Amino acid sequence: MKIVIEFDGEENLRRQIRTLLSTRAGSVPVDRDFGISWTFLDEPPEVAESLFYQELLQKMEKYIPDIQIKSVSFDHDPESGAMTAAISCGRRNENE
Repeated sequence: MKIVIEFDGEENLRRQIRTLLSTRAGSVPVDRDFGISWTFLDEPPEVAESLFYQELLQKMEKYIPDIQIKSVSFDHDPESGAMTAAISCGRRNENE
């Protein structure tokens, strides 16, 4: 799955987002929950989208609470079966 991140903010936060989303959950010895579970990849597209979105919200809230997800859209390539997730996010306001 390809992930496209739309974020107009600090490079440090962009790097944190990219690291979280490119790490497979269970692969970091000191924090097995860090990263995204890849089990959704074996599901039908509609189910995979829902599971990925839920996982994304939970993990972003836990590991990068300064970031707010604004939108997530999915694109599917029927020939290859590949899915692309476009994630738009921004810095969370202090009063949220």
